[in-house]
Amino acid sequence: MSFLRSSSGLALRLKFNLVLVVTFLISILGAGVYYYNFLEQVAFSDVRHDSDVLMETALAIRSYTTDQIKPHLDPLNADQFLPQTVPAFAAVETLRRLSSRYPGYEYRETTLDSTNPRNMANPWESKLIDELAAAQAKAPQDEIERSGIYGTGVKRALYVARPITITQASCLSCHGTPEVAPTSMIKLYGSGGGYGWQMGQTVGMQIVKVPMLYPLEKARTTFNSFMLSLLAIFGLMFVGLNLALSSVVIEPMARLNRRLEALATTDFLTDLVNRRRFFERLESEMSEARVRGTSLSVVMFDLDFFKRINDTFGHDSGDMVLKRTAVRVRELLRSSDCAARFGGEEFMILLRETPIEAAMVMAEAVRAKIANVPFDVVGTVSASFGVAQWNHEEDAHALINRADRALYQAKESGRNKVVRAANDAVRRVLVSDGAS
Repeated sequence: MSFLRSSSGLALRLKFNLVLVVTFLISILGAGVYYYNFLEQVAFSDVRHDSDVLMETALAIRSYTTDQIKPHLDPLNADQFLPQTVPAFAAVETLRRLSSRYPGYEYRETTLDSTNPRNMANPWESKLIDELAAAQAKAPQDEIERSGIYGTGVKRALYVARPITITQASCLSCHGTPEVAPTSMIKLYGSGGGYGWQMGQTVGMQIVKVPMLYPLEKARTTFNSFMLSLLAIFGLMFVGLNLALSSVVIEPMARLNRRLEALATTDFLTDLVNRRRFFERLESEMSEARVRGTSLSVVMFDLDFFKRINDTFGHDSGDMVLKRTAVRVRELLRSSDCAARFGGEEFMILLRETPIEAAMVMAEAVRAKIANVPFDVVGTVSASFGVAQWNHEEDAHALINRADRALYQAKESGRNKVVRAANDAVRRVLVSDGAS
């Protein structure tokens, strides 16, 4: 029964923890997917913000060069072309120095037909310029922009591109025809490219690239920290809930089960096991004795003339005799033996690993313990005994019936005796001539 109690508590704990773990796994999976996507979106937003800042920085440099640098330097160097006065050159050179400090951050102004060879578009850039030109032609008044992912692995970057469209006539003073271009510029770059531009024409693009490695790594680190914190919280909750389950549910339930088991299997008056529990114990011991090949005996005894005690001294005195009888029996038994109140004034004793001879000796000791020591108020009380050894073939009821028949013989032959059951080389043992 204790095994059943522990199994019941274990099953309850297993089911509770299974539900807890499944709930946690579903929750952490949902939270993980949501939070990972959220952090990835935040990382993309950060990269996009950085790209916007980089683009606006380039535009600010271009504007500053146009407004503050070019008007002052151009008149002083009429015979020498200064690339530093070109807004695009100034922006590219300034942000190139930024790239040396922060690798992966790149700003570039590239054209399909460039005066400066380093600004010549590569095939991928040429395709993107064509897309921007087509979009600009469809919506001349809109601010056209394209963005996307460039590269793979650690070199993956977010790019943002805007078209370079000729909107000011001053641009054509350098890029209209070689004849009108500054001689010093032609001397520096030659007349092979970067000419023939027209008003409204999209000739190139401004493009910034911002690396995604750092924001995504930051997002992954944050995600891992978040998941580890969830695991730690779940671990603490798991331990705490299991402790609470033990103290609030399992232990009280176990105590209640033990109490209910005691009520169901124990005789309330004598505190011996009852008839049902005795048969359970007997079946268990018979199974073990069959496997191990050991002896097993039972002793059935009945208090003599017990009805006279109740009629003469009252039922309270009769109950007192039953209680004292149970105490005297327990004093003589081993911890491995079992005594039960079988019904009324009838008792049973189960003796494991005990052959019939030893069982007869034990029965005689119990008989003497009852008969030789008077009970309060009632005085001397005797009992009759029947003893049977299991033959490893009969069932529990057949074994009990043989002991019962031996008890009947003890009653018929004068009471206050121990009688050996039939099929056990029956031998009657007559004992003292105590009152019957």
